[in-house]
This record gives sequence, structure tokens and C-alpha cells, in this order.
Amino acid sequence: MRTYNNLHAAPPKKFKDIRDLFRTSAEAFGDKARYQYREDGHLKEYSYNELWRDIQSFATYLMNSSLAGKRIAIIGDTHPMWVVAFNAIICSGCVAVPLDKELEMDQIIEFMKIADCSAVVYTECFNKRFTERIDDLDFLKRLIVIKPETEDTSSPKIRSMARCLANGASRMADGDTSFEDFVIPMDDMCALLFTSGTTGTSKGVMLSHRNLHTAANACCQCTRYDSKDSNVSVLPIHHTFELTTMHIAASNLGMTTYINESIRYATRNFKEFKPTLLVLVPLFLETIHKKIWETIRKKGIEKKVRSAMKISDALLRTGVDMRSKFFSEITDVFGGRLKSVIVGGAPLDPQIIKDFYSFGITVLQGYGITECSPLISVNVPGKVSFDTVGQPVTDCEVRIEQMEGCAEGEGEILVKGGNVMMGYYENPEATAEVFTDDGWFRTGDIGRMDKKGYITITGRKKNVIIASNGKNVFPEELEERLSKIPEIKESVVLARTDKNTGDIIITALIFPDVEVVGEDFDHEKVCDTIKSGITQINKTLPSYKHINKFEVRDEEFEKTPSKKIKRFLLK
Repeated sequence: MRTYNNLHAAPPKKFKDIRDLFRTSAEAFGDKARYQYREDGHLKEYSYNELWRDIQSFATYLMNSSLAGKRIAIIGDTHPMWVVAFNAIICSGCVAVPLDKELEMDQIIEFMKIADCSAVVYTECFNKRFTERIDDLDFLKRLIVIKPETEDTSSPKIRSMARCLANGASRMADGDTSFEDFVIPMDDMCALLFTSGTTGTSKGVMLSHRNLHTAANACCQCTRYDSKDSNVSVLPIHHTFELTTMHIAASNLGMTTYINESIRYATRNFKEFKPTLLVLVPLFLETIHKKIWETIRKKGIEKKVRSAMKISDALLRTGVDMRSKFFSEITDVFGGRLKSVIVGGAPLDPQIIKDFYSFGITVLQGYGITECSPLISVNVPGKVSFDTVGQPVTDCEVRIEQMEGCAEGEGEILVKGGNVMMGYYENPEATAEVFTDDGWFRTGDIGRMDKKGYITITGRKKNVIIASNGKNVFPEELEERLSKIPEIKESVVLARTDKNTGDIIITALIFPDVEVVGEDFDHEKVCDTIKSGITQINKTLPSYKHINKFEVRDEEFEKTPSKKIKRFLLK
């Protein structure tokens, strides 16, 4: 357990629903920049007042159009108008359907049909793609483009966002109070999000106003940030983790968000904008961590840095913090002001968390799932436990259901609370499967919880390997160990069956780190090095967990937009 940097943050303001959150934020923070972003080569600012004004205008337009009460898809790059669209849709009695911009057009169209969408709001990167497929979109009443290519539209169905905003603003100026008068039904569906996968395997997660309100409130209550803080938005905005934390909860806290131009320019944007907070997935942080140590080794100062870390850690325990002086060159990678990083979505090596703490950056590891809006637990400032994903957030209960083949106290993680979804869209069978008779949601994740409520994730139920002796082997545990071999960038551990004996063969699929082995690496030599590393790993494990075989790949694993490896593609 370590003490977190005392940020002396102001208590978060209370809000009764998402509409109230944005209204009170405009009242509290006014012309302060909510967003900073680059468009057409220019740095632009978009204030809290402008955000609330446009949410009201777009909502008023929707409520007085043929789209009132309908389902509306949103897709594209992170942009202030994406945020306007989402919040106006959910707060006006419509249902928002955020879609992954990395999907193929056929999948996008199919998802909109499944969700029974009447319209789509999209950013500039989809202008041409939707125009070219306009004949396939006959089921839509409106296509609302945030930034048209030209003033003229190519179809009577297409409307510019600016035109919709002007329509709503004009109605409000004439006395229309439909948005203000609307009573938000807290237990009605307001968002429909599809889990990753193809249209055939994805499930539609139905979230209510209460779900989003509970999650956003928990995010504000379980952190120590306020209007003095700032962040850079890096993750895809359609992802619930990014949407709930960085675009809803952060608005309640008065933060300014810089919208990252692309993942390639992330570190450049960090240095320019100098955030105090980042929300990332583990892969991003792991990559930066690895590059930091590679640079240190190339300079031949690893022994010196590790010695400085020991001295700094010892001083910190006595209340003397010298980290900013000792490790400023390292923290400058993030702009020099970064105090904490919230990480979720996959397991993170505790050693990485410890190293960043020594450098002066606290990593707050959390745990969530789309079905829980998505927050379940997080390490709270002031009582961080490096080896866990923290304690349950506000208004969320967690218990462990013992599983056969697991150690005592280990099993499936079950959740109950206002953050838990309504169910899966038009799929009562799948909904029934994930809820217990007494209303607990089955996450499908395996873990344990200590007496203080700290949760440790040990694996994913659907990934578990049943060894020949009947015991459970969690691939995630082995993959974490493999990640410590310098020559390995990514790995996936899976089970194969010996055709002759029927025995389970635990196999590791490995993609080497080109920056370590070189682009024209000696395949045989790299395999020998990896084999040696795996032998050392096996010596520390019981025989039923041994990695029996490995294969080195020439290409990276295919991933989701949130940088999770698509395991279902691997055999």
C-alpha cells in the first residue's frame, strides 16, 4: 500500500442526472475551455458554455423533428460535436448508439439496422464513405454530418450539424422549452453499445440513464481531480471507459481535455499540452515503460537509475519526495506535470506500476466491463494497492462465487448496483445467462477479493484452460510472465489437443519485439532465446501450468480499437 500524491482536489459537485451535470458545469466553469483540439491546422477551444448551449440546441432540434424518441447512431473521430450529439440524444428521450469507427462499412450498416436506427451523426472521416453508400441507407431518415465537405449536400437526407443546431437555437429563442421541461426517465434505456466482435457474435448492451449517472458519479467520487487538472483524450470515444471517464465525469469536475490528433502523435501531444491525468489501456503504458528502459540501457545508466529509485523510495517513506528532481527527464515524456494514470481494460504488470510510482507518476489500476457502464472497481487516491484493481466503486457491490478447479476464495466476479446494465438487446436468453436468480451480474472474469475489498483479477472464464488434472490454468498469468522476456512484445497462450494422446498442450503464440531483436532478426537465435526464457518460467510453475510449446509469429496480433487482442481469431 502506498500513499498517493495529495492533490488537495475540491469535492466533486453533485448532479441529479446527465443533463443536470452539463447544465451545472456550464454555470460553474462558464467560458473555461472544455476542449482544445486541432482542426484545419488551427488550435481551437470549445468552452463549457458552448458545450451546454449546443447540447440544448441539438436536443431541442431532435425533440421537434421526426427523430424524436428514435435511436441515433454516432460514429467517427473524437470531436466536441460527437460529445454534443451523444449527450443531446440521451437527454432528449432518444437512444444513442455509439459505433466503432474501425468497423467495415457493411458491419456499420448492419449494426444500425439491428439497432433500428433512424439517423446517424458522423464526423468528417465518414463524409465520403456514407455518401458513396447512400443507396444502402434507405432505412435512415437523416444523416447528420458534423463537418460537410461543402455547403451543399448530395442528398435530401443529409443535414449539417450546424443547420440542426441553428434550428434548435431558433426554436429556443422563440420560447420552446421542450428540452428543459422533459422529465428524464432514469430507468429507461438511453444508450445501446455493441460488444466487440462481428455482427453475428456481438451483443447489444442496453444502458439506462441510471446506469450512466451511477458510473459517472462513482468516477467523480473515487478520484481526486478538479478544475485545476487537465487530460489528453487518447482512447476511442465510443468505448465506455473513455466516454464515461473523460467526456462525462471529467466535465463534472471542470477539467480541460485536449483531443489527441492520432495515436502516432500522442507523446508529442503530451509534451505540448502537459496533462496532469491520463486514461490509458495497459498496452499503451507498457509500450512507453519498455521504451523508457530501452533508452536508459542505451545510455548505459541503468545501474545509476535503479540506485536513484531505491534512494528516492526510501526518502519518500520518510515524507521527503525527490522524484521530480531525480526523474524529471523521464516524466518529461508526458509533459512534466503528469501525476496519475488511470488504467483499465486488461491486466497490467505490477512492476510497471511500481516503476512509475518511483518516477513520480501514480498508476491507478481499475476494472470495468461495458455491461457495468463500465466501472466496477478502482484504486482510490490515498490507498493504492499495486497488485490489485482496487476496491468496488460507489454504489457497486462485488462478491466472488467459488469455482471448481480454482484456489480457495477464487472464482467468478459477480456485481450488483446501479451501474449494471438493463440486459442484452433483444436477447433474453443471453441476458438470463449472465444474471443469477437473486440479481447479481456474472462478469465472466475470475478473481479474488481480500478482507479489505481489494480485487485481484486472475483470468477470464472463457479463456480458462482446463489442464489434464482438472485444474484451471489462466492464460493471462502466463502471458504476464512472458511479457518480462525482453524479446517478446506480445503473446497469447491457448490450449491445443494432442491428436494421438488427447492431452492438453499449453501453447504460446509470440510476436517478437522488433526494437529489441531487429527487423531482420535471426529467427533461430530468437527462438533459442525465447525457449530459454520459457524454461526459466516453467521452473517457477507447477507442471500442469508449464508452457509446452511456442510459435513465433511474423505479424502482430489483430486487435480491437481498445487494443485488446482478438483471441477468437486464434487457434
